Formats: sequence, structure tokens, C-alpha cells
Amino acid sequence: MSLLSTPQIPLFRITLFYGPEAVEGASDSVHCVFNVKKRSWKGGVQVEVVMQKNQIARLEGVLEYPLWLKDILSRVPADDREEYLEKTQDLLVQLLCFHKLQAFIQRGIRQENIQIPRDSLVSETDEAVQREAVEIKRQIYVELDLIEEENAQ
Repeated sequence: MSLLSTPQIPLFRITLFYGPEAVEGASDSVHCVFNVKKRSWKGGVQVEVVMQKNQIARLEGVLEYPLWLKDILSRVPADDREEYLEKTQDLLVQLLCFHKLQAFIQRGIRQENIQIPRDSLVSETDEAVQREAVEIKRQIYVELDLIEEENAQ
């Protein structure tokens, strides 16, 4: 018997297609679109994940995001801060939408294009974001190509 375990291969390949963008006709919502492909499917599906801006703001508070962001941006040259600020906001919304998508997948996804409405899976998304707070910040940090001097808390 081998001591090596087989690496776990994810059942789904999830790729950000685009977003975040404002939802047309709904100024209080944004959306991201993901391509989701299950290994057993011949092709992927597009899943539009819609989130309310007030939920995003609430989750920023849960993550203590404004304080964390202020600290992160203090390490960036002043001339680059505006660009980094814009990138971090996009990355945050993409990750929040990703966690909502994960909650949707856990409930069962069929091979069809679908929209996850803004008022769907709110508490599940909140719980996932609370649970994954450190990882969300770490992913933003890594995506910005910043050298990790300490753990993203």
C-alpha cells in the first residue's frame, strides 16, 4: 500500500468570465459571470452571480476590509494607490461572488446557464465569507503581487 495519497481533483473548473459590472436597471446590484465546467460535462455553463451592494458593504465590515485595505495601500507607492484601490475593489467583489457561486454549487448545479439572484443564498454567502476571511484577504494580496511580510489578518 502506498503512503502517497492521490491528489484530490476538483469536480468543477470555475473561471471568471467577466465582472464585476453594474446590473442594468438595478443600481443597487453588481454581477460577475463565471464559466463552470464539471469534469463529467462535455461543455461548461455560464453562471451569473448577482450581489446587492449593501451585502457587499456589510461583508466589507465583517472582513474589517477598510482597515486592512488602508494598511495594504500604505505599503504601495503613493502614485500607484488609486490603481491598487480599484483593483482591490474588483477582486473583493469577484471573490464574494465566487463564494456565493460555491454555495450554489454545493446545493446542486445542473448543466444549464443560470442566474443566481441577488436575494438568493445571502446567509450562506455571509457564512462562507466569515469562514474564509483570511483566505480572501490572502488571495487579494497575492493577486496584487505584494510581498507577504505577515499573514493577511
